[in-house]
Amino acid sequence: MQENQAMEISLSHALLLLAPLLLLLPLLLLQLLSSRRRKKSNDHPSNGALNGNPKPKPIPSPPGLPIIGHLHLLGTPLHRSLAALAARHGADAGLLLLRFGKKPVVLVSSPAIATECFTAHDVALADRPGLPSRQQLTGDNCPGIGTARYGPLWRSLRRLATVHALCAQRLSLTASARDAEARAMATKLLRLAGASGGFVVVGVKEIAFEFVANSIMAMVAGGGRRMGEEEVRRFRDMTEAGLAAAGAANRQDFVPLLRKMDFGRTASRLAALAEERREFGQRLVDEYRSGRNAIAGDDDETMKSPAPRTVIGDLLREQQRAPEECSDVVIRTVCLSLLQAGTDTSSSTVEWAMALLLNNPTKMAKVTDEIDSVVGASRLLEERDLACLPYLRSVITETLRLYPLTPYLVPHEASSDCVVANGQYVITRGTMLLVDVFSMQRDPATWNDPDNFIPERFADDNDDANRDGHDKGIMLPFGMGRRKCPGEALAWKTVGMALGVMMQCFEWERIGKEKVDMSEGSGLTMPMAVSVMAMCRPRREMDGVLRGL
Repeated sequence: MQENQAMEISLSHALLLLAPLLLLLPLLLLQLLSSRRRKKSNDHPSNGALNGNPKPKPIPSPPGLPIIGHLHLLGTPLHRSLAALAARHGADAGLLLLRFGKKPVVLVSSPAIATECFTAHDVALADRPGLPSRQQLTGDNCPGIGTARYGPLWRSLRRLATVHALCAQRLSLTASARDAEARAMATKLLRLAGASGGFVVVGVKEIAFEFVANSIMAMVAGGGRRMGEEEVRRFRDMTEAGLAAAGAANRQDFVPLLRKMDFGRTASRLAALAEERREFGQRLVDEYRSGRNAIAGDDDETMKSPAPRTVIGDLLREQQRAPEECSDVVIRTVCLSLLQAGTDTSSSTVEWAMALLLNNPTKMAKVTDEIDSVVGASRLLEERDLACLPYLRSVITETLRLYPLTPYLVPHEASSDCVVANGQYVITRGTMLLVDVFSMQRDPATWNDPDNFIPERFADDNDDANRDGHDKGIMLPFGMGRRKCPGEALAWKTVGMALGVMMQCFEWERIGKEKVDMSEGSGLTMPMAVSVMAMCRPRREMDGVLRGL
C-alpha cells in the first residue's frame, strides 16, 4: 500500500507543480488550444460517418483543464472515483470520455457495450497502453503476459504459460502440490495457536499469500523450492510495488513535465524494482539449472523415477531446442507472470471472502457445515473435494462480484477505430479503455440487493433468480475476450483450497464486536484499505487430523 500511494501522485502535489506553468501561459495560447480542440472535435471520426455508418455522436465528457485534462477529477480509490464520474456525466450513454494528460481514455459503464467491445471488437481492443512506468519496470523489454502489447510476443508468452502451467492437464498434475501447501498452511496456523489451542490473532492475507505463492512456486520450480517467511515478505513487497506501477492513475505516465521532474524519484524506484524482479527471476532459473546436471522430465528414458514436470524445466528443454525463441528473459517473464499475477489477486480474494464471512457468521457456519458433510473430520480437505462444495464456490463467486480482482480491468488500448452501441459512438485508435466492472457487478437493474453479501444468489436452486431474470447481471472478474486472465482456473483452485482449509480446521472470530472494515484501497487489484486481522483457533472436531499433520 505504501508503494502504491507513492506511485499515484496526489492531486495537490500535481497542481502545485503545474500552477506556475499555468499562470505563465498567455491568454492567446489558451485560446489557440481551445480553438484547436474544437477543430479537432469537429474533424474527429466520432463526429462524422465512419465506414458507411450514420454520423456518430460525441462521447460525453466533463470539462477538463489544459495539460492535465481530467486528472484533477480523479480521487482515491480510483474505481469509486471513476464510477462517480460515469454516473454524473455518462450514465445515459454507458461511455465516458476522459483525458489523462493528452491520453484519451474511455470508461465503459454499460454491460452491453462492454460485451460488444470484447466480442465484435475484441482484436481491435486487445492491445495494452505502452505507459512509461511499465516500460521502466520491464527494463529487459519483455513485459508480463498481462501487460504485453498485443502481437507475437504476447501470443508466445501466453502459449508458454498455458501449455506448461495453466491448461487442465497440467493443473490436474499439480493438484498434489496445492494439497501439500494446504497442509503446510494448516500446520502453520496450528503452530501459531500454540499448545493451549486457544485463539490467536493472524493476518489473513499474510497466511493466504504464503500459501498461494508456494503453491505456484511448486508449479514453476518444483516442490523442493519453497519460500520462507522472509522471502515471501520480500516477494510480496516486490509484487505489490509492481502492481502499483501497472495501474491506470500514475500521473507521471500522462504528464511529461511531472515525469521529467521525477516527482518522488519514481524513475529510480522503478529502475530498482525492475532490477529486483530480474534478479529474482534469474535466480530461480539458475537454481534450477545448478540443481540438475541434465534437464530431465517425464519423457527422459534414462530417468528411473522422473521428477515432476515444472514450468522452468519445460522451458529450459525448449531453450535447448530453440535458444533464440526461449531465452532466459522469456523464461523469467513467464515465471514472474505466473507468480506475481496469481499471488496478489488470489490472496486478496481470500482476504475479502474472510472479511465478508466474519461479518456474516451464519454464512460462515454454512460453509463449515457443508465441508463437514462432504469431507468429514477424519481427513483434510483436498482439491478434488472442491467440485462437491457448491456453497463454498457461491461464497467465492459472490466475493468476486462485490470485490472483483481488477475493478476496472487491466487497461486496454484501441489499435483501430471502433464503432459501438449501434453506430452511436466511436472509440478512436490510441484510446485507453477502462471497464467499470465494479459498478456493473453492483448494478441494481440486474442484481437484487446488489451491495449485500448473498452467496445464495448463485445457488443452482435459486428459483427467484431464475424466474425473474434478476441476479443474472454481467460478471467480468477475470475480464473477457482474448485478453481474459488465463489463470482463472488456477485462481478458483487456490482460493477454494485456502478458504476451505481455513474453514474446515479452524474457528474464526472478529477482534472485538465491531464489524470488519470493508473499505477499499486504491490500486489495480483493489486491496483492502485495512488488512484483516482475525482470531482463529483449532476446531475440536479436527484435533486428530491437525495433530497428525
